[in-house]
Amino acid sequence: MKDTIFDNYALYDASGNRHDFVLMEIDQVLKLGTTSLTILNQQDFFKVIYITEGEGVYYADWQAFELKKGDICFVGNFEQQRWSVTKSIKGYIITFKSVFLTKFITNHLFVQELAFFNRFTTHNLLENNAVGNRVEHAIQSILHELKLEINKDINLIRIYLLEILLISKRKIDRKNHIKHESVNSNILLDHFEELIENHFYEYKFPKEYATHLRVTPNYLNSICRKLKGKSAGDLIRDRILLESKRLLMTTNLSASEIAYRLNFKDSSYFTRFFKKYVRQTPDEYRRNN
Repeated sequence: MKDTIFDNYALYDASGNRHDFVLMEIDQVLKLGTTSLTILNQQDFFKVIYITEGEGVYYADWQAFELKKGDICFVGNFEQQRWSVTKSIKGYIITFKSVFLTKFITNHLFVQELAFFNRFTTHNLLENNAVGNRVEHAIQSILHELKLEINKDINLIRIYLLEILLISKRKIDRKNHIKHESVNSNILLDHFEELIENHFYEYKFPKEYATHLRVTPNYLNSICRKLKGKSAGDLIRDRILLESKRLLMTTNLSASEIAYRLNFKDSSYFTRFFKKYVRQTPDEYRRNN
């Protein structure tokens, strides 16, 4: 049953069952404001953003994506997201849950294994219409299918979405010379990132994570550098900094209180750590943002 504005854009099959897939024009999202963003920003949703006109900045957990005509951006499980439009912007946002595809394909980790949806990746933006024509054609095909009142084929929509993801993956892999590593390496990295997400308050050093993963710190570091282009320590630090920024921007906690919450030995050490990588003290960052 349709009970919110957002439901008007949701995908329903002939039996009235709702599917975890939405395609909206960007100006529709902006007009709906916080109503749409609150629902669309649930953590288990993935997004594909395609810009057809104008410019804007999309913020996801304090990471800024500067988007212009022809760009395609992939956004995974970020908690806080918002738009800042610098010029009149048009395009599309596809929002879906992984289960929408895994009902159709045998690999239930397909979406999670796409590097461009990972929180820590640097490979989540295709610029300058790199695959834009094919993406736009697939989007128009989805729109056509969505408008059908009779004989709407949800599997066709899944195929068009898969086409967008797979051609983008191939382009990003070629552009960044990403090699296909062994399954074991990818599994190790996935477990490491999951541990970071669950334990960054407690563990600050790679050796602590390596112990849980039953590998040496050097091996963990080499896998991170091969697959992510960053050291294990960099990934841990990035998550701590992200949480620091979020607490500074969304709470009234002092730097000392944040240091305590993040398990730093004292506030001065936290301030030095933050300033080293952000080039501002915590208080300066809060004032400037």
